[in-house]
Amino acid sequence: MRQRSAVLWPALVLLLAAAPACARRQADAPAAPAAGAESLRPRETTVRNVTAHPIGYRIYPAGRPEAVETREIAPGAVDRFPTAVALEVEFNTGRKDATYALDPGSPYSFRYDEGETIDLFLGSHGRADAVDLAPWVPTPQAVVDRMLELAGVTDKDVLYDIGCGDGRIVITAARRYGARGVGIDIDKSQIEASERNAAAAGVERQVKFVDMDATKADISEATVVTLYLLPESNALMRPLLEAQLRPGSRVVCHNYVIPGWEAKQAQAETMDADDGDKHHIYLYIR
Repeated sequence: MRQRSAVLWPALVLLLAAAPACARRQADAPAAPAAGAESLRPRETTVRNVTAHPIGYRIYPAGRPEAVETREIAPGAVDRFPTAVALEVEFNTGRKDATYALDPGSPYSFRYDEGETIDLFLGSHGRADAVDLAPWVPTPQAVVDRMLELAGVTDKDVLYDIGCGDGRIVITAARRYGARGVGIDIDKSQIEASERNAAAAGVERQVKFVDMDATKADISEATVVTLYLLPESNALMRPLLEAQLRPGSRVVCHNYVIPGWEAKQAQAETMDADDGDKHHIYLYIR
């Protein structure tokens, strides 16, 4: 799930928040690490390039630009930085220069934001054994509710959410409609959070959460699939949807269409949510 980019100004330092929402808040200065042996243990910060072009950038320990290292990362590559301190990374978005602070041990990815503008997002897992479909950004609850309404979810349905995050779509479908559900995510911490949230909602027997690469999943029992991925990830998932879903299955996308499925699109609408953004919902019938 994708975070709308904050407005960037040249030489502005922003901190990518450690919470798994890919949100960013301005930082006056990098936080000093807490005392203790654990805080001094290097953790691996990863930077992945999921664009189609090489990207040049400069990286150095926060507050120490004299220790700068210049890098160029190829499409699909992952750069790894064992570090016990925050790092700062400088790059050009295609429109302006930007500088970000990176938390030690966190995963990040270069992605296209709007058009050909490049930005840096929290959420790339840095793994070589699974496809990173999108950084996680929670879908507003009002949008979740409308997605399920458009899909006409009932207690006869089995809903699969690809990139389930905290499990809110699967849990809402189970609690409100009595549907069974499966959430798939490659982030183990999100799977654990989903399981806790399902237990708190009292639907843990109706739902299941799986830590795996969604492109390798068996979704053949699904009657409803929900997606909040990037456009290229929707395209990547399309062959799986076509091969495994039965005719009449519904696919609901948040914000991004499935390329090549124009003839299958049954409905599209735009709505406002509490975050102040406009959200697009697309319903497809397999």
